[in-house]
Amino acid sequence: MIITDFYIKNLRWLYIVFILTFCSAFGQTFFISLYSGEIRAAFKLTHGEWGLIYSCATLSSAILILFVGGYADGSSAKSLSTLVILGLIAFIFLMANNTSTWGLVLIILGLRFFGQGMLGHISMVFCGKWFFKNKGKAVAVANSGYTLAEAIMPTIFVALLGILSWQTSWYVSILMSILILASVRLLAETDRNKGTKPQKENQQVGMLKKSWKRSEMLKSWVFWAAVPGLMTSPMITTTLFFHQVHLVEIKSWELSTYVLFIPAYSAATLLSLYLIGYFVDNFSTKIILPIFLFPLISGLLLLSIATSYAELLLIFILFGISAGAYIVVYGTFFPEFFGSLYLGSVRTVGVTIMVFSSAIGPVLSGYFIDLGYLIDHQFKFFATFSIFASLLFLIINLCVKLPEHAK
Repeated sequence: MIITDFYIKNLRWLYIVFILTFCSAFGQTFFISLYSGEIRAAFKLTHGEWGLIYSCATLSSAILILFVGGYADGSSAKSLSTLVILGLIAFIFLMANNTSTWGLVLIILGLRFFGQGMLGHISMVFCGKWFFKNKGKAVAVANSGYTLAEAIMPTIFVALLGILSWQTSWYVSILMSILILASVRLLAETDRNKGTKPQKENQQVGMLKKSWKRSEMLKSWVFWAAVPGLMTSPMITTTLFFHQVHLVEIKSWELSTYVLFIPAYSAATLLSLYLIGYFVDNFSTKIILPIFLFPLISGLLLLSIATSYAELLLIFILFGISAGAYIVVYGTFFPEFFGSLYLGSVRTVGVTIMVFSSAIGPVLSGYFIDLGYLIDHQFKFFATFSIFASLLFLIINLCVKLPEHAK
């Protein structure tokens, strides 16, 4: 009953963080990659060239976030959300009308910056600042938006590609974004932080019982030990979805059948989100750090040898379980270890790491594909890297002591 009360009393604010991550889908790899074949054909690009464009644009967006992400600390939810969604809509419109390769670079930069980067960033900042004891549940709700989009968007837009030209279908994205913007502006009319209870929830300190500034965090060994683990999931999943057309081809699967299994990934992610979110609220993020990548490691090893759709189903479930756990870790790690007072500024580094890792994965993998190393052969390397990251998380778990109220 207490848990239900939390969702009911905070429905307005939970919807805002939920719908922001849903809207981020239009700048996410799983969505953009649906058009990989059409884009490469329209602009006469190889796998490596398309990967290079995508990665350079994504990396540039990561650098931009370092400079502007801190504005989330002082801006209202209504004004900041409006600005970011309008930026996303502008670049979706440009994608629907672009005929230039150089224009494509700018457009991918805009989609990645406003979509993957800023919408996800401000949603997680709102979760960290609006909630304290229930931040795990809030992060789970917020990222359910992304999970829902990941479950339904591929099927919808693959179907649209059978009816509309690939560029015309982007106008559907514009319409959806406008409706989302209208709902956010309506519900964010007042400030969530007004009142004594929310203010109390906002006070959270991290290690050494203080809120860390970004410059202080960058000098901490804990942050640098966590970097490989914070890179792992976005780097691998982005690479997988970005090259999913290639993967389907070498596995002799049908893309139309392949996308039908994505909802299983999304369902597993959703279940993991809420279970891990509840666990974090009752215990801590620190406890799950050494183990949450295990399902990803198992899925990677299986995918390297998989040939059947039954194996694909299990792989998506394993990836989904790990993805849900990663999302909670990514959303709660910074406030738990470094406090919430400077969360907007601190999390820009985390967002940059996430975006950077999602940038380098596709381009490196693309060039290895061009050299003859099929993507399913690369998954064993990804698994090894994930094991290394888990060992570093184990060191953090054993060496760091957190204040009781930071857990």
